[in-house]
Amino acid sequence: MSAQNPWHGIGLSLAAILLATPVGAAEKPKLAIHVAKAITCAGDPIENATILVADGKIQAVGKRGEVVVPEGYQVIDHGTRWAMPGMIDAHSHIGGAMGDINEMVYQTNPELRVLDVIRPHNEQLKIAVAGGVTTITFIPGSGTNMGGWGALMKTGPGKLEDVLIRFPGVLKIAQAGNPERRGGEVGSGRMGMNHIIREQLREGMGYVKDWDDYEAGRRPDKPAVNLRLEYFKPLFRRQIPVLVHTQGYQVIMSTLRILHDEMNLKVIIGHGCFDSNLLSEEILKRGIPVMAGPRGFRYDPADGQVKGQVAGFADRGVKALGVNTDSPVVPQEELAFQATMAVRLGWNDEDAIRGLTIEPAKALMIADRVGSLEVGKDADIVITTGSILDPRHYVVEVFIDGRSVYDVKKDRRRF
Repeated sequence: MSAQNPWHGIGLSLAAILLATPVGAAEKPKLAIHVAKAITCAGDPIENATILVADGKIQAVGKRGEVVVPEGYQVIDHGTRWAMPGMIDAHSHIGGAMGDINEMVYQTNPELRVLDVIRPHNEQLKIAVAGGVTTITFIPGSGTNMGGWGALMKTGPGKLEDVLIRFPGVLKIAQAGNPERRGGEVGSGRMGMNHIIREQLREGMGYVKDWDDYEAGRRPDKPAVNLRLEYFKPLFRRQIPVLVHTQGYQVIMSTLRILHDEMNLKVIIGHGCFDSNLLSEEILKRGIPVMAGPRGFRYDPADGQVKGQVAGFADRGVKALGVNTDSPVVPQEELAFQATMAVRLGWNDEDAIRGLTIEPAKALMIADRVGSLEVGKDADIVITTGSILDPRHYVVEVFIDGRSVYDVKKDRRRF
């Protein structure tokens, strides 16, 4: 797409982009990977396991000896090492050109998107892979209330069509904090911000309703195409979620009320810091996932204790729970360490592994493809020397779509 006309072909390409599937520039090998333990995130860990991979997908996962290795498969024996699903970060800013993800003239920018600045396997993503991160939500910054549309993408090498999972992947909204300004214009304070967010979403909702009515035969005249509002279609049809930079009790209450209750959107809480876990009961009522971070702890003035943010949600019953780095705020490759610190402050190990893998996959509505080691899913597999929650252990090989994209034997340790 040209810089002069970034919307060229949107009418033909939107459906195709929504369903984009990595095809891979190179041939995808047939592999039989032996490990001492496979953490599947789809059931109990499997000791002495074999994972079969073909055409970029997982063919089988089971005990070694019970899984028959067909002829022609390359056998990779990792001995005492472990396998786990590739890790997923629901909140990242390093998928492309770092200077092009914040436009801060207007408070809402539904006409903007990160698709045009994606740089697959850039220098920061190469290190992310070495940390076991295979999928990210690459989103605009939070300089405005509505920064634009993010993409779900793999971190490995290839062209755009090889790494793209879904675009649009999410709508990025920031309800407080960074967008607050001192200029005095509407939107510089929280009341104004909520007003602007609500009005922009109402405009988008009306546009989608007009098209839905026309396509269902309830409206005779065809609506005019408005490219500024076109991506609201999958959002209000609940095909993609809104990822919200929201933190603190009052701010998250506004998120629940406006984005979920009024607009009926699929919502992901993308920070959930400070005292926001006290709203867990309301979050549970609405079935909203929390991808907490990057701030992982809080000093509680009520009792003078330092408390874990994630453990606060978990203790109050939230299961749809994960962590994020807000990379580069926390380096992308340290996603696992975010979970390690959450465990140190009260989260349990099993939920922490799920919070790095299947829970963000479910929140992002891509759990049919990634997040667990299951037959038919993308062969995004991370091989480690032991539990990734133990910082003494590290990643030794990473497969994305069935191809080895990082191997310490030939690439040396990057992280």
